[in-house]
Amino acid sequence: MKADKFGIVANVISDRVLRTGAKVWLDYHNGDAACVRVIGLSKGGRIVHKYTHHKRLETHRAAWIPEHLRERVTWQWGSKDEAQQAADGLREMWAGVRFFHRDGSMLRDGITEGQAFQREAAKRPSTLD
Repeated sequence: MKADKFGIVANVISDRVLRTGAKVWLDYHNGDAACVRVIGLSKGGRIVHKYTHHKRLETHRAAWIPEHLRERVTWQWGSKDEAQQAADGLREMWAGVRFFHRDGSMLRDGITEGQAFQREAAKRPSTLD
């Protein structure tokens, strides 16, 4: 029997390609900490891989990865606690970040993306002392 693997899932707030409210699997970052590649259901009903911004996602949480997705999802942990820790970090990082709909209306008011990065950096202890 293969060992269980856990990943991070989130729900889509708003996106041009992905369905609103759809559950997506977070796959990996490609150098930009604000954007993540996800696997989810498109508005047309197909499974798609695409990059999206973390502020377009909500309710980050750990979940067991089904066998048929294990080869597609890069971010995997051996225990649910480890995956939940990573999900909690992402949820805290992007909590309360301002987000606009593509038509210009505000979906969520809050801090800017830059302020979110500053808030996260302030949590880490300085190694320059």
